[in-house]
Amino acid sequence: MEPLDLALAGAVLAVGGLVQGSLGFGSMIVAAPVLVLIDPGLVPGPAMIAATVLVVLIAWRERASIDRAGVAWTVAGRVPGTVVGGYAVAALSQRSLELLIGSVLLAAVVLTAGNLHLPRSRPVLLGAGALSGFMGTSTTVGGPPLALVYQQEAGPVIRGTLNGIFVVGSALSIVTLVAVGKLGLAELGSGLAITPGIVVGFVASRNTAARIDSASIRPIVLGGAGLAAALVLIQAAVG
Repeated sequence: MEPLDLALAGAVLAVGGLVQGSLGFGSMIVAAPVLVLIDPGLVPGPAMIAATVLVVLIAWRERASIDRAGVAWTVAGRVPGTVVGGYAVAALSQRSLELLIGSVLLAAVVLTAGNLHLPRSRPVLLGAGALSGFMGTSTTVGGPPLALVYQQEAGPVIRGTLNGIFVVGSALSIVTLVAVGKLGLAELGSGLAITPGIVVGFVASRNTAARIDSASIRPIVLGGAGLAAALVLIQAAVG
């Protein structure tokens, strides 16, 4: 990767880390479409490496507020969704994967912006986990289905629970990507190279997590993500 591309990717991930460290989700809604524009090879493998480091850090910071029962049921649903997502990555061409990433991101933006409220029942947790697993493995964006379920909870519960789920889910996604040949030493090296950016964002989020008004930042995050996803779709269509 060229130094300029590495610097740009690090900067984008720093913003993503700040967003997720503050809200509990959103790092890859912000970063994934831009990473695709910088270098399509950064998604999903290298981005998943960086995201895994981030979710471990957030889950540890907010460990006292994790909804452990919710984590258990959601992870149970995430396993089959992760397998399907891995097969999608292995079977699709780069152009098709870009179309998938752009489409899923736009759908995620619409769903999250709509403030749809889902009951936290076992079937809903299983379904949200399955969809999150598919999206997380194929596009690195697995947060929106879970955020819909937990969006009415307090900030520490959202951050702790979602990232507790992501810790297990990211491990499953990494194993799946390795198994289908989409995460090797080259992708590992790229992932480690861009990880410092997301750590910088996490450190910065310590100052915003307790004070941020998610209602005011969410339109900015979703608007930027929607624009970036549209750019990815345009690039895939004309590429």
